[in-house]
This record gives sequence, C-alpha cells and structure tokens, in this order.
Amino acid sequence: MFTLLRKKLQSLNETQQNIITIILILFNIAIFIFWVNFWVSLPRTALPVEKQPIPITEPFQSGEIGEITEEEVEEKGISPLPLVIFNTTGVISGLKNDRLIVQGDGSNFSDKKLRELTLIFNDSTIVFEPGQKIKYQGLEGLKYLKTGESISISSPENIRGKTQFIVDYINKL
Repeated sequence: MFTLLRKKLQSLNETQQNIITIILILFNIAIFIFWVNFWVSLPRTALPVEKQPIPITEPFQSGEIGEITEEEVEEKGISPLPLVIFNTTGVISGLKNDRLIVQGDGSNFSDKKLRELTLIFNDSTIVFEPGQKIKYQGLEGLKYLKTGESISISSPENIRGKTQFIVDYINKL
C-alpha cells in the first residue's frame, strides 16, 4: 500500500508535492494543538490545604478608643459590637481644607460615647445630596457641606474604635 502511495506521489509534479507536504504538516500541527488544549483543559485535583486564620490587615484593624472589657459588656447589658464597622452617623461641627470634623453618634465605639471624628477626604470621596440625585467627588464635596448638618458616613477601612479615618461616601440626611 505504501509503495502504491509512494509511486502516486512521485508521479506528481514538484508544486503538487509541496502542497501535499504543507497540508500534511498543517494536519499534524492541528492534531498537536488539539491534544495540548485537551490536556490543559482537564480539571486539576488540588491537594487539600490546611485552613489557617487570616491575619487582619491594617485597613481592617480596629482602633482602641472606647473599647470596654467583656465583663463591662455583661454588667451594663450592652450588646457587643461587630469586629469590623464601616458606617456611622454624626453632625458636622467643623470644616477644614481636606477634612471634616464631625460629632459622631458613638455607634463605632464599644462604650457608645459621643466623640469628635476627623473624616479625611481624598480624590475618591463622594458627597451625596439628600436622595442621592446629586453627587460631588473629591475635595469639591467639602464646599457643599455646612456646620450643623446631619450626615451618614461610610469608610473603606474599619472605623471601630477610631476617631480619624478616610471617608468613601457621605450622605446628607
């Protein structure tokens, strides 16, 4: 059979032989690519990994202001705070060039005492008017805030036990 195929190929002219050779090379490349894709797409079985506690990184680290012991929580009948808090409310008491001074409601402190909070603005801070129909981004938002206004505050970091933090969103109430 191979001798018959060889004689048939030798009877073709050189151009026809080159075309058949190229077709055979492309066919072999296609088969190779198919098998590589097949083996790459097979699901891999992963070795079991021991779960280790994830360390709390800096933005999620809580502060120490207003923290009370577990005994005090039980004595006063206060419900314990979650380990991570991102929101609070307050009343504006002062405006600075790149920050806002707010009398916080104490919801981000274990002892629930009112404290003065310093909210640091950056380029991504957004201030919303009531109803969130109008928004101001960055330091531009400070121009539209007034002393005595009630606001809701959202931060990208854990604000539990902190009096100074970066602010993401401010909603005028």
